[in-house]
Amino acid sequence: MRGGLVRWLVAIALLGVAIAGVAYLFVFISGGAGEASEPISAPQLALPTATATAEPPAPTATAAPTPTATEAPTVAATAAPQPTATAAPEPTATEAPTPAATEAPAPTATPEATPTAAAAEAPSGDAPTAAVLYRIVPEESEVRFEIDEILRGAPTLVVGTTNQVAGDFIIDFADLGASQLGAIRINVRTLRTDEERRDRAIRSRILESASDQYEFTTLEPVRLEGLPETIEIGQPATFQIVTNLTIRDITREVTFDAELTVVAPDRVEGTAVTTILRGDYNLTIPNVPFVASVDEDVLLGISFVAVAVPQ
Repeated sequence: MRGGLVRWLVAIALLGVAIAGVAYLFVFISGGAGEASEPISAPQLALPTATATAEPPAPTATAAPTPTATEAPTVAATAAPQPTATAAPEPTATEAPTPAATEAPAPTATPEATPTAAAAEAPSGDAPTAAVLYRIVPEESEVRFEIDEILRGAPTLVVGTTNQVAGDFIIDFADLGASQLGAIRINVRTLRTDEERRDRAIRSRILESASDQYEFTTLEPVRLEGLPETIEIGQPATFQIVTNLTIRDITREVTFDAELTVVAPDRVEGTAVTTILRGDYNLTIPNVPFVASVDEDVLLGISFVAVAVPQ
């Protein structure tokens, strides 16, 4: 009797090991190869054209010639009767206006040349003075996550990275409050750590990014806070980006601490960092023998390079 009970217990234990082994294989062998299904892209912004078209009509509508045209006939009509009313035998009066008319155009031509030369020299310097559209360059950018875990008894910092990030933003150098941030899109299927088995677990169970439904994570802008009054070339500017972060089918409002530097009129570099909680997005870690615990805090960061888009 006792031997039969022992055999049953051994069988149950072996069955449990087999089930755990199958679950292990499912987690770490499934998850696909982590290849992107399409090139990374995001909704594109465009500079507003309404303001640009509204400016040209303004000078045209300002009819500088209108007052001149009205005054010219009046003066001509008043001048005509005076020679008629005055006696004609005054030849000296006819000679006096002739030199006066010749001297008048000379001073008028000189002032017009001076402002034109000054205007040509005014747009010197490399700082933009209007709105500029910038687009993130994936090849020079990086999205990363960092999380602490106890791996095989040792504290370990897990870092995952990808360069599959895209998005647009507009910096209005004349009015920073009118600047815009477009949607940021990240292909989380392409995230890589230093352990392929972990990457497969992320794709199959944690982010479920092996599924086409959850391949991309998005950041939808809500507002920009703490923008400086001006941005100078080469000077870092710090502010906050409030966004709606969607991971799988859960969306929550998240604030990133951002730093941005316009290194040249056509090139911008920057970072944005925040910390989220795994529980807020139901990011559960599979139970595996060699991972004792995983921290609840996850650091998310974006390092980006963006270039000006010709309009």
